[in-house]
Amino acid sequence: MDRSRRTVVEVRADLHQRIKQLALLNDLRIYELANAVIEEALADKEKVKALIKRLKLDTWRQHT
Repeated sequence: MDRSRRTVVEVRADLHQRIKQLALLNDLRIYELANAVIEEALADKEKVKALIKRLKLDTWRQHT
């Protein structure tokens, strides 16, 4: 595995519960699952860009 940069991401309680219902996963396994989901989502760049725009997360560009 490549060196990784650690960023803490808080999983909402409702999403955590839904993951637990799908499989009995401990928090480390949920972390691995979250990374896999993010990696898969990033494969569709246009979808990610649209989501960023919809959520208005691109604050860096808004301030330049």
